[in-house]
Amino acid sequence: MEFEEVLLRRRSTRRFSPAQITEAQLKKLLEAAERAPVGSAMYQDIHLTVVRDQTVLLRLCEAAWERFSSAEKLRAVAGKVAEKTPVRSGKEKPNLFYGAPTVIFVSHRRQTLQPGIEWANAASVVSQMHLAATAMGLGSCYMWGALESMRMLPQFDHTELLELPSDFAPLMALAVGYPAEAETGAPPQRTFSINYIDP
Repeated sequence: MEFEEVLLRRRSTRRFSPAQITEAQLKKLLEAAERAPVGSAMYQDIHLTVVRDQTVLLRLCEAAWERFSSAEKLRAVAGKVAEKTPVRSGKEKPNLFYGAPTVIFVSHRRQTLQPGIEWANAASVVSQMHLAATAMGLGSCYMWGALESMRMLPQFDHTELLELPSDFAPLMALAVGYPAEAETGAPPQRTFSINYIDP
């Protein structure tokens, strides 16, 4: 797939087939991650965790279940995305990773030398894998809510399940797998406000 087509076809998949991706596909995703631009070449400060255990993924959803316990609470945070995101109702405990068979978590060593660079680095890594997944015909989705919820509600923080190296914290993740439904064509073009500073 040509690079321009990858950019046009990139989308967030929010419904996955349970079929697992291949080891070869996973290897390409991880190689793409390792080619991401990282500020100050802090590659030693990034750690990737591949989770294919659905039981672990559900435990990591517990803080978000509490935080988004109603459609109103979810809508206040997620806006239009809330329409495609399941919330907890009664005893139902939805997988907020959209049923993806594989989720790759990006963690960064805690640091204060360059405040904020860890977020930029993690986003760079996730974006690289996101585009690589698109190029392979896989579905993927940038994951934030479950991890942010654990930061906000530490009583539901199950970071220990990720078995991270000492002094690392999970910042974001990429859910990846085969889309449950065929995704054809390019999604609608989004626009940003832009201004120009010319001489």
